[in-house]
Amino acid sequence: MFCVFCGNDSADCFEVKSKPYYRCNSCGGIFMSEKAFLSPAGQKERYEKHNNSLEDSGYCSFLRGFIEPVLAEVKNRNGSLKTILDYGSGPEPALVHLLEKLRDDKILPTDSEIRGWDPFFAPETPLFSSGADLVTSLEVVEHFEKPLESMKKLAEACKKGGFAAIGTMLLPFQQDESNWKEKFSSWWYRSDATHVSFYTKKALCICAERSGLSFVTDISDRCFLFRKA
Repeated sequence: MFCVFCGNDSADCFEVKSKPYYRCNSCGGIFMSEKAFLSPAGQKERYEKHNNSLEDSGYCSFLRGFIEPVLAEVKNRNGSLKTILDYGSGPEPALVHLLEKLRDDKILPTDSEIRGWDPFFAPETPLFSSGADLVTSLEVVEHFEKPLESMKKLAEACKKGGFAAIGTMLLPFQQDESNWKEKFSSWWYRSDATHVSFYTKKALCICAERSGLSFVTDISDRCFLFRKA
């Protein structure tokens, strides 16, 4: 089976709780078989149950923990923050609202333009014609059923020389692969039915590189900064 991340013909099938998955022997990524995907209607219903609001102090803290170090890193690298696109903004675009608040607080340029795009909830949002200075994608890439195709669309939303910040949890057994199948089976991140793509850092970087995004740095153990060449 060809790997959806790196393209190598080196992915072996295995099952977890009657669901078929593949694990790539080259990049280490794991992806669910399309046979087990939820329907688009089932996915949308699941997303609508998410309670992602700035009024939730815990979720607000999570968002700040993601975006504030990203903004600082982009500024340190002399990147522009005039146009920001949240790719996969969800039913409640909380990160967009937080960025707007940061703009009001003058942490971002006061003329910054911020948009949220989502295939289910904001498909009509126009992308920036020349691409965004910064594309954020938090808790999104694990939902990609066709990671390379979707990553290319994410990269297309970023301007040349712009940055893309991707937030996702990497597979938890990269340092110790003993009993990896048991670890994957019991991993809470896998249990969300809409999570279908699970990355090692190698898998994420290769997929991004194939899409035109070059790895820049780890912001944290679950946030990774890329730049469009």
